Amino acid sequence: ETPPRRARPTRARPRLGSAMPFFGLFMKAELENVARISFPHDLNWTLDVQEPTSGDIRERITVNATDELEVPNSKGTANFLVKFEGAKGPASMTVVTPTRKTDLKELKGVVLGEYTHEKGAGNFAPIAVFDCRGVEPIKWHPVGPFVVETMGGHKFEDIALMDADGWCDYDEKAEVPVSIQNLEFEIRVVR
Repeated sequence: ETPPRRARPTRARPRLGSAMPFFGLFMKAELENVARISFPHDLNWTLDVQEPTSGDIRERITVNATDELEVPNSKGTANFLVKFEGAKGPASMTVVTPTRKTDLKELKGVVLGEYTHEKGAGNFAPIAVFDCRGVEPIKWHPVGPFVVETMGGHKFEDIALMDADGWCDYDEKAEVPVSIQNLEFEIRVVR
């Protein structure tokens, strides 16, 4: 005689439906004399991720839009693959490139890969979107390198935004201080 089947434990997080979710990385900052912060196409996005049902967490993984990995038993590719214990197959993440942004009605017309003075102005604005299958990003580590362009057109390269106090410098050409302060980041389901 076979033992009775046990009910599966309830999930800590609600299911998001049959469509695989897209997660948006949103940024909010106070900019002083800064026109834009650019996030290069080949940036290593450093994230903490978790398996949605078990809550298994992997810290400081990197996802790069230029990496192309074949997903096993699939015709598709991804920018990042991870195998969680007990999972049938690998979980994957792909950085949504600007050419694919029109797939997301909620972000129609939004330019990813930058945070601008006009776009942000102290409000949350999307800077990246990730197509996730079997994995959820839960935290971003802004290690850079980023490019900061001042209102006067000067560019500061190789900037990191890890400092809790933000970033500051001086634009000698325009003779003004430049700063990025009160940084906040959020990850939200956008589809």
